[in-house]
Amino acid sequence: MRVKLIMVQSINGKIRMSDNSQRSWSSAEDREHFYNITEDIGVVVMGRKTFEEIGSPLKKRINIVLTGNPEKYKEVELKYDKYLYFTDNPPEILLDELEKKGYTEIALIGGSTINSLFLEKNLIDEIFLSIEPVIIEGDLSIFNYVNDKHTFKLNDVKRLNKDTILLHYLKIDDEE
Repeated sequence: MRVKLIMVQSINGKIRMSDNSQRSWSSAEDREHFYNITEDIGVVVMGRKTFEEIGSPLKKRINIVLTGNPEKYKEVELKYDKYLYFTDNPPEILLDELEKKGYTEIALIGGSTINSLFLEKNLIDEIFLSIEPVIIEGDLSIFNYVNDKHTFKLNDVKRLNKDTILLHYLKIDDEE
């Protein structure tokens, strides 16, 4: 099971504005990249806060939301039958269950707590990081905690538009 982290950040390293506003500061090209890659993968995993910020499941994808209280969301889950699931399973169990259902990869889309949880379990295989040419007052970075060194190598750099770049990193295995 491959875990691909898909994120956008400002040039000062923030992924969300501190006022938690819904104003989009990412470019249309980044949003198109996000839409295309997550639709191709078909399964997105996110934390509860990210889901609440988005407001509804992403269309044409299975949406899995990690939360400490999945029972609270049963009614919402039923509304989007087969496209939205809430779980409190640890990442390894979640990935194992998805693999048993035939999935080979997921798009991890945040937020920083969930990203950190997957990173600390050494489960992130690839990182797609868009850098937008803005500086924002933000309160979150891609990872909110890191307890160990995790090494990735730059696989590709792509210009999404005149000012936005997409960095693609691959995890370096311990043997390398």
